[in-house]
Amino acid sequence: MSDDIPPQPPFNETDAIGIRDALARMIPRSLDDVVRKRRDLVQIGLATAEEIAVQTKRVGLGHSRDTIENWRIVAFRLLDRQTEAGADRTFNSRLSLLGRAVGMRCPWVTSEIVEVDVEGKLVRTRNSLYRLGTPGIGEPPDHDLICLCAMTHSWGVGEYIGAPGLFY
Repeated sequence: MSDDIPPQPPFNETDAIGIRDALARMIPRSLDDVVRKRRDLVQIGLATAEEIAVQTKRVGLGHSRDTIENWRIVAFRLLDRQTEAGADRTFNSRLSLLGRAVGMRCPWVTSEIVEVDVEGKLVRTRNSLYRLGTPGIGEPPDHDLICLCAMTHSWGVGEYIGAPGLFY
């Protein structure tokens, strides 16, 4: 049966360049680049000090699910399309923790943050308690952005916002 299948032509440099170019276009360059459709309605970005302050509380100790290193607090913002241009258009934001789960040894995005205690190095989400390791600086690395794309699809919003179809 395998004798009926013609052999594949050799993989060449032109093929490799085409694949590299396609991957470069597919992998987001920033949190903002995750949203490729409905950008007038949805934004993803680093959380502002004001957004974090709303969730800042003293978090009680408990059993933590994991420690998150190189972490960032990410805001998923729904925008009000009725607001005049130039005005603050955010009417609802949801915060999640993005970084590297030490125990699981992989990129991680949490469920919605309920409480943030940066001084106590703890974050409580809807489902778990996480310890905060060293914070990340600036935009997240590629592997975290790919993880975020995968999570938007698992949450059922990836297609809606045009997030690249990247999965783990």
